[in-house]
Amino acid sequence: MKLLTVMSHHHDSGIYQNALPVAGVDGTLRRRMKGTPAAGNVRAKTGSLRWANSLSGYVTTAAEEHLAFSLMLNRYDNTGQGRAKTADLDAIAEMLAGFTVRSDSPVK
Repeated sequence: MKLLTVMSHHHDSGIYQNALPVAGVDGTLRRRMKGTPAAGNVRAKTGSLRWANSLSGYVTTAAEEHLAFSLMLNRYDNTGQGRAKTADLDAIAEMLAGFTVRSDSPVK
């Protein structure tokens, strides 16, 4: 998160963010999150190591707020539900993309 936050304000942030795969478009995310608010919106790096899967990057919410996020599942198994291990990471990114309330909105 520190790297994502620093790079979001860095003078080369555009270059950095454009180097990340785009959901539903290219790289490791080309087949993921298609037909969702995250498609063409989420720019993120995937990761896996034996029992761990991760997704970290940027998303613009439906309220036009730019967020950095980092998700990690460790020893997580949802394959008994007939879903890919990355499906729940994608679902969280899709929820972030669909947020209609800004984080700086007053609490009611």
